[in-house]
Amino acid sequence: MDGLKTWLAGTIAAATLAVAAVDPATAGVTETFTVVSGLPAGHPAVRIFREHFRSLAEQQMAAAGGGVSLKWRPAYDGTIAKYGDVLEAVSDGVGEIGIIAVDYELRRLPLQGISFHLPFAATQCTAVAAAYHALHKEIEDMNKPWQQAGQIYLANITTDGYGLFTGPKIKSIEDLRGLTMAVAVRIEPWLSGVAAQPFRMPLGQLAGAFEANTIDGALMPITEIADLRLARQLNNYLLTEFGPQAAYAITFNEQRFVDLPGPMRDALLAATDLFVPVGAQAYCDAGADVLEDLKSRGLSTQRFYRSRRDQWVAALPPLGQMWARAREAEGYAGSEILAVYMDHLRAAGAKPKRDWDLDNAPTN
Repeated sequence: MDGLKTWLAGTIAAATLAVAAVDPATAGVTETFTVVSGLPAGHPAVRIFREHFRSLAEQQMAAAGGGVSLKWRPAYDGTIAKYGDVLEAVSDGVGEIGIIAVDYELRRLPLQGISFHLPFAATQCTAVAAAYHALHKEIEDMNKPWQQAGQIYLANITTDGYGLFTGPKIKSIEDLRGLTMAVAVRIEPWLSGVAAQPFRMPLGQLAGAFEANTIDGALMPITEIADLRLARQLNNYLLTEFGPQAAYAITFNEQRFVDLPGPMRDALLAATDLFVPVGAQAYCDAGADVLEDLKSRGLSTQRFYRSRRDQWVAALPPLGQMWARAREAEGYAGSEILAVYMDHLRAAGAKPKRDWDLDNAPTN
Protein backbone atom coordinates (compact mmCIF):
# COMPACT_ATOMS: atom_id res chain seq x y z
CA MET A 1 0.00 0.00 0.00
CA ASP A 2 2.86 2.39 0.81
CA GLY A 3 4.33 1.82 -2.63
CA LEU A 4 1.01 2.67 -4.21
CA LYS A 5 0.78 5.88 -2.20
CA THR A 6 4.22 6.84 -3.43
CA TRP A 7 3.17 6.13 -6.99
CA LEU A 8 0.00 8.19 -6.55
CA ALA A 9 1.93 11.13 -5.12
CA GLY A 10 4.28 11.04 -8.07
CA THR A 11 1.42 10.72 -10.51
CA ILE A 12 -0.49 13.66 -9.07
CA ALA A 13 2.73 15.69 -9.03
CA ALA A 14 3.12 15.30 -12.80
CA ALA A 15 1.72 18.23 -14.75
CA THR A 16 0.43 15.91 -17.46
CA LEU A 17 -0.59 12.29 -17.37
CA ALA A 18 -0.22 9.78 -20.16
CA VAL A 19 -3.35 7.70 -20.66
CA ALA A 20 -2.50 4.09 -19.93
CA ALA A 21 -2.63 1.42 -22.55
CA VAL A 22 -6.02 -0.24 -22.80
CA ASP A 23 -6.41 -3.55 -21.01
CA PRO A 24 -8.75 -5.78 -23.04
CA ALA A 25 -10.06 -7.25 -19.79
CA THR A 26 -11.65 -3.91 -18.89
CA ALA A 27 -13.59 -3.55 -22.14
CA GLY A 28 -17.28 -3.02 -21.51
CA VAL A 29 -16.81 -2.38 -17.77
CA THR A 30 -19.12 0.19 -16.12
CA GLU A 31 -17.98 1.68 -12.84
CA THR A 32 -20.57 3.31 -10.58
CA PHE A 33 -19.41 6.10 -8.29
CA THR A 34 -21.53 7.27 -5.38
CA VAL A 35 -20.80 10.96 -4.76
CA VAL A 36 -21.36 11.98 -1.12
CA SER A 37 -21.88 15.54 0.05
CA GLY A 38 -23.71 17.34 2.80
CA LEU A 39 -24.28 20.23 0.41
CA PRO A 40 -27.64 20.59 -1.36
CA ALA A 41 -27.84 19.60 -5.02
CA GLY A 42 -28.20 23.25 -6.05
CA HIS A 43 -25.13 24.47 -4.18
CA PRO A 44 -22.51 26.03 -6.49
CA ALA A 45 -19.84 23.49 -5.50
CA VAL A 46 -22.13 20.57 -6.35
CA ARG A 47 -23.25 22.17 -9.61
CA ILE A 48 -19.64 22.76 -10.61
CA PHE A 49 -18.70 19.17 -9.79
CA ARG A 50 -21.66 17.88 -11.76
CA GLU A 51 -21.21 20.14 -14.78
CA HIS A 52 -17.42 20.19 -15.04
CA PHE A 53 -15.65 17.46 -13.09
CA ARG A 54 -17.90 14.70 -14.29
CA SER A 55 -17.69 15.77 -17.92
CA LEU A 56 -13.90 16.08 -17.79
CA ALA A 57 -13.57 12.63 -16.22
CA GLU A 58 -15.84 11.17 -18.89
CA GLN A 59 -13.86 12.88 -21.64
CA GLN A 60 -10.60 11.50 -20.27
CA MET A 61 -12.14 8.05 -20.00
CA ALA A 62 -13.33 8.20 -23.60
CA ALA A 63 -9.84 9.20 -24.68
CA ALA A 64 -8.44 6.13 -22.91
CA GLY A 65 -10.64 3.87 -25.05
CA GLY A 66 -11.42 0.31 -24.11
CA GLY A 67 -15.13 0.79 -23.56
CA VAL A 68 -14.89 1.54 -19.81
CA SER A 69 -17.73 3.84 -18.79
CA LEU A 70 -18.75 5.81 -15.70
CA LYS A 71 -22.07 5.96 -13.89
CA TRP A 72 -22.67 8.56 -11.20
CA ARG A 73 -24.94 8.04 -8.20
CA PRO A 74 -25.54 11.36 -6.38
CA ALA A 75 -25.96 11.38 -2.61
CA TYR A 76 -26.16 15.10 -1.87
CA ASP A 77 -27.99 17.17 0.73
CA GLY A 78 -26.98 14.95 3.64
CA THR A 79 -28.79 11.87 2.34
CA ILE A 80 -25.81 9.74 3.41
CA ALA A 81 -23.70 12.17 5.44
CA LYS A 82 -24.10 15.71 6.72
CA TYR A 83 -21.46 18.47 6.43
CA GLY A 84 -19.03 17.19 9.06
CA ASP A 85 -19.49 13.48 8.34
CA VAL A 86 -18.58 13.20 4.65
CA LEU A 87 -14.93 12.39 5.29
CA GLU A 88 -15.92 9.47 7.51
CA ALA A 89 -18.53 8.23 5.05
CA VAL A 90 -15.99 8.04 2.23
CA SER A 91 -13.43 6.47 4.58
CA ASP A 92 -15.96 3.76 5.40
CA GLY A 93 -16.62 3.10 1.72
CA VAL A 94 -20.24 4.26 1.85
CA GLY A 95 -19.40 6.34 -1.22
CA GLU A 96 -16.48 6.44 -3.61
CA ILE A 97 -16.23 10.22 -3.98
CA GLY A 98 -16.65 12.96 -1.39
CA ILE A 99 -17.26 16.67 -1.90
CA ILE A 100 -15.88 17.73 1.44
CA ALA A 101 -16.44 21.09 3.13
CA VAL A 102 -12.98 21.25 4.69
CA ASP A 103 -13.86 23.76 7.40
CA TYR A 104 -16.31 21.25 8.87
CA GLU A 105 -13.66 18.50 9.02
CA LEU A 106 -10.69 20.36 10.48
CA ARG A 107 -10.29 17.98 13.41
CA ARG A 108 -9.02 15.38 10.91
CA LEU A 109 -7.86 17.83 8.24
CA PRO A 110 -5.71 20.36 10.12
CA LEU A 111 -3.84 21.55 7.01
CA GLN A 112 -6.67 21.75 4.53
CA GLY A 113 -8.19 24.99 5.83
CA ILE A 114 -5.06 27.05 5.13
CA SER A 115 -6.70 29.63 2.86
CA PHE A 116 -9.19 30.59 5.59
CA HIS A 117 -6.28 31.86 7.67
CA LEU A 118 -4.94 34.18 4.95
CA PRO A 119 -7.46 36.93 4.14
CA PHE A 120 -6.51 39.63 1.65
CA ALA A 121 -4.02 37.22 0.01
CA ALA A 122 -5.50 37.08 -3.51
CA THR A 123 -8.58 38.11 -5.44
CA GLN A 124 -8.27 35.63 -8.34
CA CYS A 125 -10.18 32.38 -7.86
CA THR A 126 -7.89 30.49 -10.21
CA ALA A 127 -4.75 31.61 -8.37
CA VAL A 128 -6.08 30.34 -5.03
CA ALA A 129 -7.24 27.05 -6.55
CA ALA A 130 -3.92 26.45 -8.31
CA ALA A 131 -1.85 27.27 -5.21
CA TYR A 132 -3.92 24.90 -3.08
CA HIS A 133 -3.66 22.16 -5.70
CA ALA A 134 0.11 22.68 -5.93
CA LEU A 135 0.49 22.08 -2.19
CA HIS A 136 -0.82 18.56 -2.67
CA LYS A 137 1.59 17.97 -5.54
CA GLU A 138 4.70 19.36 -3.88
CA ILE A 139 4.43 18.76 -0.13
CA GLU A 140 3.98 15.26 1.25
CA ASP A 141 2.46 16.51 4.50
CA MET A 142 -0.57 17.91 2.67
CA ASN A 143 -1.59 14.39 1.66
CA LYS A 144 -1.05 12.77 5.06
CA PRO A 145 -4.44 13.75 6.54
CA TRP A 146 -6.19 12.37 3.47
CA GLN A 147 -4.18 9.14 3.63
CA GLN A 148 -4.96 8.76 7.31
CA ALA A 149 -8.63 9.07 6.36
CA GLY A 150 -8.21 6.38 3.70
CA GLN A 151 -8.68 8.79 0.83
CA ILE A 152 -6.91 10.36 -2.12
CA TYR A 153 -7.15 14.08 -2.78
CA LEU A 154 -8.21 14.68 -6.38
CA ALA A 155 -9.02 18.39 -6.66
CA ASN A 156 -10.41 21.43 -4.90
CA ILE A 157 -13.37 23.68 -5.56
CA THR A 158 -12.51 27.28 -4.74
CA THR A 159 -15.30 29.74 -3.99
CA ASP A 160 -15.92 33.22 -5.32
CA GLY A 161 -14.61 36.08 -3.19
CA TYR A 162 -15.84 36.68 0.33
CA GLY A 163 -17.43 40.03 1.08
CA LEU A 164 -19.22 41.85 3.85
CA PHE A 165 -22.99 42.18 3.60
CA THR A 166 -24.71 44.49 6.07
CA GLY A 167 -28.06 46.00 6.88
CA PRO A 168 -26.67 49.40 7.88
CA LYS A 169 -24.61 51.28 5.31
CA ILE A 170 -20.89 51.22 6.07
CA LYS A 171 -18.79 54.27 5.24
CA SER A 172 -15.73 53.70 7.40
CA ILE A 173 -14.08 51.11 9.60
CA GLU A 174 -15.47 52.90 12.63
CA ASP A 175 -18.98 52.07 11.40
CA LEU A 176 -18.24 48.36 11.86
CA ARG A 177 -17.14 48.64 15.46
CA GLY A 178 -19.39 46.63 17.73
CA LEU A 179 -21.62 45.28 14.95
CA THR A 180 -22.47 41.58 15.12
CA MET A 181 -21.45 39.74 11.95
CA ALA A 182 -22.56 36.20 11.15
CA VAL A 183 -19.96 33.76 9.86
CA ALA A 184 -20.64 30.16 8.87
CA VAL A 185 -16.99 29.05 8.86
CA ARG A 186 -13.96 29.67 11.08
CA ILE A 187 -13.05 33.14 9.89
CA GLU A 188 -13.74 35.07 13.07
CA PRO A 189 -10.17 36.50 13.18
CA TRP A 190 -10.81 38.41 9.96
CA LEU A 191 -13.05 40.76 11.93
CA SER A 192 -10.50 41.48 14.64
CA GLY A 193 -9.10 44.27 12.52
CA VAL A 194 -12.30 46.29 12.83
CA ALA A 195 -13.53 45.26 16.29
CA ALA A 196 -16.73 43.78 14.90
CA GLN A 197 -18.25 40.87 16.82
CA PRO A 198 -18.31 37.55 14.91
CA PHE A 199 -21.20 35.18 15.53
CA ARG A 200 -20.83 31.65 14.20
CA MET A 201 -24.02 29.99 13.05
CA PRO A 202 -25.14 27.49 10.41
CA LEU A 203 -26.15 29.02 7.09
CA GLY A 204 -29.70 27.81 7.51
CA GLN A 205 -30.18 29.97 10.61
CA LEU A 206 -29.07 33.26 9.10
CA ALA A 207 -32.43 34.34 7.69
CA GLY A 208 -34.16 33.90 11.06
CA ALA A 209 -31.38 35.74 12.86
CA PHE A 210 -31.70 38.74 10.56
CA GLU A 211 -35.47 38.76 10.92
CA ALA A 212 -35.00 38.80 14.70
CA ASN A 213 -32.44 41.63 14.45
CA THR A 214 -29.85 39.64 16.40
CA ILE A 215 -27.11 40.19 13.80
CA ASP A 216 -26.18 43.18 11.67
CA GLY A 217 -24.43 41.55 8.75
CA ALA A 218 -22.64 38.51 7.39
CA LEU A 219 -19.27 37.64 5.92
CA MET A 220 -19.68 35.16 3.06
CA PRO A 221 -19.22 34.59 -0.67
CA ILE A 222 -21.56 36.43 -3.01
CA THR A 223 -23.06 33.17 -4.23
CA GLU A 224 -24.23 32.28 -0.73
CA ILE A 225 -26.10 35.53 -0.20
CA ALA A 226 -28.14 34.65 -3.28
CA ASP A 227 -28.72 31.03 -2.29
CA LEU A 228 -29.94 32.12 1.15
CA ARG A 229 -32.18 34.83 -0.36
CA LEU A 230 -30.92 37.40 2.13
CA ALA A 231 -30.43 40.30 -0.24
CA ARG A 232 -33.53 42.06 1.08
CA GLN A 233 -32.21 42.16 4.65
CA LEU A 234 -28.55 42.65 3.69
CA ASN A 235 -28.78 45.25 0.98
CA ASN A 236 -25.33 46.79 1.39
CA TYR A 237 -22.27 45.00 0.03
CA LEU A 238 -18.75 46.07 0.95
CA LEU A 239 -16.05 44.91 -1.49
CA THR A 240 -13.36 44.15 1.05
CA GLU A 241 -11.10 41.93 -1.11
CA PHE A 242 -10.91 39.19 1.52
CA GLY A 243 -10.52 36.87 -1.43
CA PRO A 244 -11.81 33.47 -2.60
CA GLN A 245 -11.27 30.39 -0.46
CA ALA A 246 -10.33 26.76 -1.18
CA ALA A 247 -13.37 25.60 0.73
CA TYR A 248 -14.16 22.22 -0.83
CA ALA A 249 -12.11 19.19 -1.77
CA ILE A 250 -12.96 16.26 -4.03
CA THR A 251 -11.61 12.98 -2.67
CA PHE A 252 -11.78 9.31 -3.57
CA ASN A 253 -11.82 6.26 -1.30
CA GLU A 254 -8.25 4.95 -1.53
CA GLN A 255 -8.94 1.21 -1.61
CA ARG A 256 -11.71 1.64 -4.16
CA PHE A 257 -9.35 3.73 -6.27
CA VAL A 258 -6.71 1.01 -6.14
CA ASP A 259 -9.25 -1.51 -7.39
CA LEU A 260 -10.22 0.53 -10.46
CA PRO A 261 -8.93 -0.46 -13.90
CA GLY A 262 -5.68 1.32 -14.66
CA PRO A 263 -7.06 3.44 -17.52
CA MET A 264 -9.85 4.69 -15.26
CA ARG A 265 -7.41 5.69 -12.50
CA ASP A 266 -5.33 7.59 -15.03
CA ALA A 267 -8.40 9.25 -16.54
CA LEU A 268 -9.58 10.49 -13.14
CA LEU A 269 -6.17 11.84 -12.25
CA ALA A 270 -5.83 13.52 -15.63
CA ALA A 271 -9.21 15.18 -15.13
CA THR A 272 -8.11 16.76 -11.83
CA ASP A 273 -5.48 19.09 -13.27
CA LEU A 274 -7.90 20.12 -16.01
CA PHE A 275 -10.74 20.68 -13.57
CA VAL A 276 -9.06 22.88 -10.93
CA PRO A 277 -8.86 26.12 -12.98
CA VAL A 278 -12.16 25.42 -14.75
CA GLY A 279 -14.01 24.85 -11.50
CA ALA A 280 -12.53 27.94 -9.86
CA GLN A 281 -13.38 30.16 -12.81
CA ALA A 282 -16.92 28.79 -12.91
CA TYR A 283 -17.38 29.69 -9.24
CA CYS A 284 -15.99 33.19 -9.80
CA ASP A 285 -18.24 33.67 -12.82
CA ALA A 286 -21.25 32.57 -10.79
CA GLY A 287 -20.39 35.15 -8.14
CA ALA A 288 -20.05 37.91 -10.73
CA ASP A 289 -23.43 36.99 -12.25
CA VAL A 290 -25.10 36.98 -8.84
CA LEU A 291 -23.61 40.37 -7.97
CA GLU A 292 -24.86 41.95 -11.19
CA ASP A 293 -28.32 40.49 -10.60
CA LEU A 294 -28.45 41.78 -7.02
CA LYS A 295 -27.27 45.23 -8.08
CA SER A 296 -30.05 45.35 -10.67
CA ARG A 297 -32.50 44.68 -7.85
CA GLY A 298 -31.21 47.45 -5.61
CA LEU A 299 -28.18 46.08 -3.78
CA SER A 300 -25.88 48.94 -2.82
CA THR A 301 -22.21 48.16 -3.42
CA GLN A 302 -19.21 50.13 -2.30
CA ARG A 303 -15.47 49.56 -2.27
CA PHE A 304 -13.33 50.50 0.69
CA TYR A 305 -10.87 53.26 0.06
CA ARG A 306 -7.40 51.74 -0.07
CA SER A 307 -6.31 53.58 3.05
CA ARG A 308 -9.24 52.13 5.02
CA ARG A 309 -8.64 48.63 3.71
CA ASP A 310 -4.95 48.91 4.59
CA GLN A 311 -5.93 50.06 8.07
CA TRP A 312 -7.99 46.88 8.44
CA VAL A 313 -5.16 44.67 7.13
CA ALA A 314 -2.61 46.30 9.43
CA ALA A 315 -4.80 45.74 12.48
CA LEU A 316 -4.98 41.96 11.96
CA PRO A 317 -2.71 39.70 14.02
CA PRO A 318 -0.07 37.65 12.13
CA LEU A 319 -2.63 35.04 11.08
CA GLY A 320 -0.37 33.15 8.69
CA GLN A 321 2.46 32.82 11.19
CA MET A 322 0.00 31.78 13.88
CA TRP A 323 -1.40 29.04 11.63
CA ALA A 324 2.07 27.82 10.68
CA ARG A 325 3.25 27.63 14.30
CA ALA A 326 0.15 25.71 15.32
CA ARG A 327 0.71 23.17 12.54
CA GLU A 328 4.40 22.86 13.42
CA ALA A 329 3.36 22.01 16.99
CA GLU A 330 1.26 19.18 15.54
CA GLY A 331 4.26 17.80 13.65
CA TYR A 332 3.48 19.21 10.20
CA ALA A 333 5.65 21.39 7.98
CA GLY A 334 3.50 24.45 8.65
CA SER A 335 6.02 27.11 7.68
CA GLU A 336 6.96 25.34 4.46
CA ILE A 337 3.32 24.88 3.49
CA LEU A 338 2.59 28.55 4.15
CA ALA A 339 5.62 29.71 2.16
CA VAL A 340 4.89 27.48 -0.84
CA TYR A 341 1.25 28.54 -0.90
CA MET A 342 2.09 32.25 -0.81
CA ASP A 343 4.87 31.80 -3.40
CA HIS A 344 2.40 30.19 -5.79
CA LEU A 345 -0.07 33.03 -5.31
CA ARG A 346 2.58 35.64 -6.06
CA ALA A 347 3.86 33.67 -9.07
CA ALA A 348 0.31 33.64 -10.44
CA GLY A 349 0.18 37.43 -10.31
CA ALA A 350 -1.64 37.85 -7.02
CA LYS A 351 -0.70 40.92 -5.01
CA PRO A 352 -1.24 40.00 -1.36
CA LYS A 353 -2.24 42.90 0.82
CA ARG A 354 -0.09 41.23 3.43
CA ASP A 355 2.70 38.72 2.82
CA TRP A 356 1.65 36.39 5.60
CA ASP A 357 4.69 34.14 5.21
CA LEU A 358 7.41 36.80 5.17
CA ASP A 359 6.72 39.13 8.06
CA ASN A 360 3.94 40.51 10.20
CA ALA A 361 3.48 43.80 8.38
CA PRO A 362 1.21 44.84 5.52
CA THR A 363 2.89 45.02 2.11
CA ASN A 364 0.39 46.71 -0.25
